[in-house]
Amino acid sequence: MAASLPQEALEALAKETMHDRIVGCLFGSALGDAIGLYTEFLSGEKARIAYLSQKFILSPPSEATPFRRDAHRDPNVPGDWTDDTDHAMCILLSYLHTDGKWMSPHDFAYRLHIWVRMGLRALDTLPLGLGRTVGAIVRSKTYLEDPEATARKHWRNAKCKLAPNGSIMRTHPLGLMCIHQTMEETFQVAADYSVVTHVDPRCIISCVIGTALVRGLVRHEIYKEEHIDAVVEEAIAWYSGYRSRQIERDPSCKDEPELDLDELNRHVKVNSLAELELDDMYKIGYTYKTFGSGVLLLRLAMREVASTESRLATQKSIFERLITELIMQGGDADTNACFGGALLGSYLGYKALPPHWRDGLKHGEWLMKKAEGLSILLGVGQGTYSGSQDRDTAPVGGRGWLTEKQMEEKVMLLQADMVKRGQERDRMEEAEKRRARTKRGSWLGGIGGKW
Repeated sequence: MAASLPQEALEALAKETMHDRIVGCLFGSALGDAIGLYTEFLSGEKARIAYLSQKFILSPPSEATPFRRDAHRDPNVPGDWTDDTDHAMCILLSYLHTDGKWMSPHDFAYRLHIWVRMGLRALDTLPLGLGRTVGAIVRSKTYLEDPEATARKHWRNAKCKLAPNGSIMRTHPLGLMCIHQTMEETFQVAADYSVVTHVDPRCIISCVIGTALVRGLVRHEIYKEEHIDAVVEEAIAWYSGYRSRQIERDPSCKDEPELDLDELNRHVKVNSLAELELDDMYKIGYTYKTFGSGVLLLRLAMREVASTESRLATQKSIFERLITELIMQGGDADTNACFGGALLGSYLGYKALPPHWRDGLKHGEWLMKKAEGLSILLGVGQGTYSGSQDRDTAPVGGRGWLTEKQMEEKVMLLQADMVKRGQERDRMEEAEKRRARTKRGSWLGGIGGKW
């Protein structure tokens, strides 16, 4: 009879697994964001033309896949993440700054306000990729006084039709921060962070379910498709009570649209990415497109793991293949892959992420330090960490406020760098053309000699 593992060994193994998945979630989302930038806002057809091999490399940098040349991608270099991960970092840094003692949607709103003005100060980066909805709401004079009321006014002014993906792209860290919270507490936290900018029921339920999935994956409570469906059902039941409490608090909410369960369930159970029409340019930023594609990727990963005998080898190939398939659909590819990457990273873990992506993330070393710090505060990492003593976690990242003149200078430096990189790429492409012509001439000369 085989001896069972001691309790201490089981606990150590559980902690190590959770640690791997916490880091995997943060890196998976950032990598999805960075790889998704390659095809963001392209149609599926243009994406396939731009990247014929459908293979992407971030590391080593000398072999990194170059971006398609256009105004949207020119400010970035391979390995950059976008506003999606920046906003997720605002949530994470806010939590770390309290040493994991509490979560504050209002503090996040304050940090978002700073980001819109100056970018992510901890990394000294500009606020590139600012979305229309977030920009309009956060720049409102009343925003810091009452973020939710400001967001609700903006939504109502748009006839309650706006349901963009700007909140689901950032809330995955909440699933990690809630691993010791109940499911209902997790639902509430996700909703509280969504309404800081996005109050539409579709945005809220997307964040609620997405956050709960991350929590359950890290806790290993979700490892089969039926577990996904159970979370969705539980979230829908919770939302009914949330809606009632909302109306009690503000009777004017009674006239707002109800949650359309048929539409939600259609996106929860799609059979293919093609069904979602992710490159429909009139709806690419719709929250259910991001939500539906992420849930589908998680289902596909679970099916692959369950159907193969070599699970370890399968896990190491799943992330790259599924994320690549997703971003080649085009549309809001970075946001779709950011959410999908968070779910896959939470399920597969950091060790299953492709090294030629993982090692090329521009701020990967910085992100690893924050991921390790979070793991320690959650009780599953080793060592010590004080978020309150980490200058990066302060609202302005320990760097101070920037004046308008300083911001203008930073933009000018970026523009100069873009010109320099463009010229260098022109030289490299011209040199490659010369080599190709020389090679072709030599080949033709060889044929002439034979004849």
